[in-house]
Parts: sequence; C-alpha cells; structure tokens
Amino acid sequence: MPISRVHAIVWVAVLLCIQSGPVAGHPGRVDANGCHQDAGARKKHCHAERSNANAPKLDPANPPRPGDEGVFHGPLVRVGDGDTLRAKVQGVVMEFRLAEVDAPELDQPYGERAKQELASLVTKQHLVIMPFDTDRYGRTVAHVWAGNVQVNQEMVRRGAAWFYDAYSRGDALYHVEQEARGAKRGLWALPLGDRVEPWVWRREQR
Repeated sequence: MPISRVHAIVWVAVLLCIQSGPVAGHPGRVDANGCHQDAGARKKHCHAERSNANAPKLDPANPPRPGDEGVFHGPLVRVGDGDTLRAKVQGVVMEFRLAEVDAPELDQPYGERAKQELASLVTKQHLVIMPFDTDRYGRTVAHVWAGNVQVNQEMVRRGAAWFYDAYSRGDALYHVEQEARGAKRGLWALPLGDRVEPWVWRREQR
C-alpha cells in the first residue's frame, strides 16, 4: 500500500528524532543471522535488524518508485563527497550516506573525482531512497536510485567507491568491485600506493 503524505511526514519526523539523539555506530560485520563476536564481552552478540531476512530487497529489474511503502523520495539538494548527499524529503532536507560503499575521502587520491562521479549520477535528479540503517553521525544510511540507476552499485562499478563489507548485509557489491578492479576502472587505475581504503585513511588521520 503506498505511503500517504501524512505517513511520509511521520517517517521523516521519526528519523529526525533518531538523528538528534545518541546513535550507536554499526556493530561491524555480521553473519547471515545478524550476529558477530563481541570482542569486549568475548561472546556472540546478535542484531536482528541486520540479519539477511531483514535486509532490503533490492531487485535491479524493479527499482522502488516514489510512493512505495517504506521509501523516501525527493530532489537532490547537494552532494557532500563520494558517498554522502542531501535531498529534500517532504520539505525537509535530510543527509544520506550511501549504504554498503565507502568512497575516498576528499583529501585522499581520487576523492574529488569520486564526488564528481556521484554528482554526475544524481544532479537534477528526483531521488528514490530506501533507508538501510543510521550511522554514528545520525545520518540515514540508504540505497539510492536516480531513475533506474542504483547509485550505490554504480559508484562501485565505476571504480569510484569500495565495497564496504564491514557494514554490508550481502556480497553483491563485492562482485561488482572485483569486476571494476579487473578492468582497472576509476581508482583501480591508480598506483597501488594511492589506493588506500577510506576506513584505513580515516584511522591514520586520527
């Protein structure tokens, strides 16, 4: 059943409330049941919301449409970098982080180019957004479509982002990344020393 305008506004309000409060970071890579080993407690810890049974159903042949249940949509406001953007949903500007991918930071090799690649996909587009999670910064982590283009996947296919396996619920983008690597597309054409994973780059800058 399509979401009404009132229901959509309520969803936006709930997400904004979540974003304004303390938010835990992702628990890291989990198995098919949403479980991982808690190093601190030295025992298995499960997150039901991250099990494969609860993963978003992504069908490339049938992308979500505006009005579908559980889906946001709205025009692009601006691109932040290679994996973040802002869109206006029901009159509210929201920040979104692309799910399951990690693009180079702006201050590392290919960072600016990755931002340009994302902009080329979403500029002047009415975006369809499927929420996936909320990150430690309060941003809505999501799968994004621009028309029939699945933006997260296309960024990896172009070699403009890594598959972010630590926060993934599947391995579909792993295979997309392997194909981009083999074709030396995008950042995979850089010298090996310039291909530093963004999560490693961020850790080294702290």
